[in-house]
Amino acid sequence: MSSDFIYPSTLLLTSLLAVGFVFFIRASTKERIETKEWLIAQPIAELAPRLKQYFQQRGYRLHSVSADGSEVTFQGNVAASPFVAALLLALAVSSATAIALVLTVLFPDRGILAFGLIGLTPIAPWFYWRGAQRLETVRLSLQPQSDITQVTLEGHRDELITFEDTLLRA
Repeated sequence: MSSDFIYPSTLLLTSLLAVGFVFFIRASTKERIETKEWLIAQPIAELAPRLKQYFQQRGYRLHSVSADGSEVTFQGNVAASPFVAALLLALAVSSATAIALVLTVLFPDRGILAFGLIGLTPIAPWFYWRGAQRLETVRLSLQPQSDITQVTLEGHRDELITFEDTLLRA
């Protein structure tokens, strides 16, 4: 294999990594709504106030209650994570630097201008910050079944995991 193909192939691979990084940023703001059901060995009269308190402590407010009272909707604002924003900035700087280094080797006369790409890196955390802060809705359905209650929760995947870890396994 000729050395003439090394730098262009390195540029191609580095560019593919940059494209993957762009899709990673887009995925960081994507809503992942899921529905999960549990059977809890508590009567609905004891469980309902406990669940209401749990969601209010998590920053949700009561939005609506169905006519029969079996389905409750909570809404709350989700905050963006400063850690994720910092991570995205670091990854963007690394990605832009890698592309700039390859362009500098490929085009020695003008390649240094490619380091201007680093100036665009603050777009990554800005895009994440703008998309990650949103109003989130959680739907809670309670169905009594003798001494147990069927709990159905629809919301963001992370919220369902937190719900299961803190409330049901405690």
